[in-house]
Amino acid sequence: MKKNEKRLILATSSSRRVTLLKMLGYHFDIIPHSIDECLPNGASPEELVQNLAFLKANDVAGRVDDAIVISADTLVFHNKGIVGKPKDACDAKRILSLLSNSEHSIFTGVCIIDIPSKKKLLRNEQTRITMKYISEDEIEAYVKSGEPLDKAGAYAVQGEGRKFIKKINGNYSNAVGLPLELVQEMLNKFNNNNTDAEKF
Repeated sequence: MKKNEKRLILATSSSRRVTLLKMLGYHFDIIPHSIDECLPNGASPEELVQNLAFLKANDVAGRVDDAIVISADTLVFHNKGIVGKPKDACDAKRILSLLSNSEHSIFTGVCIIDIPSKKKLLRNEQTRITMKYISEDEIEAYVKSGEPLDKAGAYAVQGEGRKFIKKINGNYSNAVGLPLELVQEMLNKFNNNNTDAEKF
């Protein structure tokens, strides 16, 4: 495992993000945020995911001392509209029908905050996904599996939903929920004190 310069905290309740960050080899603690992920109108995808990532990190940063807090927020966009998590099975079918045989984008915003200096870095990454045609029978069977019900876009890139993907253009780990190369780059800037982080 990598030796951390100081305590590292992942502000999440997502098991997927926990698994991904472990792949970088860091020791870290997990503290879930308590932010209501409401989405304001009029903001670009990049602004939305970065703003929500900052709110999550700042929420947890206010509860700790001498730590680096990492947070992320991922949203799916299709035809300039946000595709959120399905409300129920019926909504999951609607979303999968919408994404079928088309391209959508997955945006993830990443925020890293240093406490007590109150410096932050905000970045985002985009991955474009092209979906195959998904038949009604395939959608019905997939929704019955339960996998789509808590996923943005109603499918899991790393799960059974991968069988519907025709092409991934961009970072795979970003599509899962945490762009590892970007996170590592941002952490390197903090650890090497060579950072363009700004005060907040």
